[in-house]
Amino acid sequence: MRVGGVIPERQAADTFLKRWLGKALREGVLTSFALGFTLPYFRLFNEVRVLGDGLIDTLPRRGVVFLSNHQTYFLEAIAFFDLVYVRHQLPLDDPVMRFSAAEETMKMNPLTWLMKAAGGVTVKRRYRDAGREVNRPPDLEGIKKVVGAMSDGWLLHFPTGTTKLGAPVRPGVPRLLHDARPIVVPVRVAGFRRLLFFRQLPGRLFRRCSIRIMEPMDLAGFYDAPYTDEAGEAVRCRIEDEIYGRSSADGDGQAALTRPNA
Repeated sequence: MRVGGVIPERQAADTFLKRWLGKALREGVLTSFALGFTLPYFRLFNEVRVLGDGLIDTLPRRGVVFLSNHQTYFLEAIAFFDLVYVRHQLPLDDPVMRFSAAEETMKMNPLTWLMKAAGGVTVKRRYRDAGREVNRPPDLEGIKKVVGAMSDGWLLHFPTGTTKLGAPVRPGVPRLLHDARPIVVPVRVAGFRRLLFFRQLPGRLFRRCSIRIMEPMDLAGFYDAPYTDEAGEAVRCRIEDEIYGRSSADGDGQAALTRPNA
């Protein structure tokens, strides 16, 4: 028997059950993180200052990618989820917020497994794997998941692919944007590295971090024209200038913030 003339009834039921369980797990993990980690850690013991987050309430609930510099494996992602769902009180399923991460990073420990369940979109890196230099073809399946995350909701993406300070934006990022054509919102984070107690383990207290959300990039001309390497390189450089704030940053990439988020 066919359901809607598309897939068999048993397969339809299995697919629905997996989607329902996945949604329930995601929302449960997000709620637990908010109550058990983000509220005490980012409110009582540390401070996350935010500038420009009024934009969040004006964005469409689908087709948006936030491009951010990257200082830790997952603290920026947790803070951004806190900003969207706790501070701004947006529904957990509208938008569906996800973040990109290297596949090996999301297999490190139970905490990263939970982060993946909360919204991690994993991609195999072409040039690095578990600390080793590699050279392998693009992860087409991972790229497909990234494009799907942009189309279905919001994606927090780290275009440098590393936590190394000042690392260049990967050259494939402009091509990905040209293919997916999302609204691109640059984000600049600072101070999250100071929260790390040992390697990537958070634990330091009474530190100040910041998230700065810039206006969406005007990429209409880039999207409308055929893709060229020259146009892609120009967009890549623009992204770097935005997320690093080269003209106004201090040594940690800290932009001058004048007010905390209310």
